[in-house]
Amino acid sequence: MEICIDPRLNILCQSGVIDADIGQGLDQVIKRLEHFWRLPVHTDQGAMAITHMANALMRTRRGEAINALDPVILAEIIQNEHIHYIREINQDLLAFFSLKPAENEIGYLLANIYGLYLSSDLPPLR
Repeated sequence: MEICIDPRLNILCQSGVIDADIGQGLDQVIKRLEHFWRLPVHTDQGAMAITHMANALMRTRRGEAINALDPVILAEIIQNEHIHYIREINQDLLAFFSLKPAENEIGYLLANIYGLYLSSDLPPLR
């Protein structure tokens, strides 16, 4: 039985790696990234971003903590001229979930969105 539209997410749901509500929310995230934000979600970088978000949300649900992103990498992202848009995209995507990841998770989520943006053929955001 299919739980999610995306086949990768469906496998993760069926195997119990992620909960069904998170998988279904991530289906919406994929659509939002592709159609609204126009970011290349169907790429290796996109798969990595979605997989990390899935894991981040499950860790949040289980109350598990991770180490923060390397401060040098995080500083590069935070100092980017488009950081306010990267943060806006992240907040928009997290709105599909009732879970609110810890700040250490947010650093990795921002890094993945930043990576998606850098791998896109899009002009600068807005």
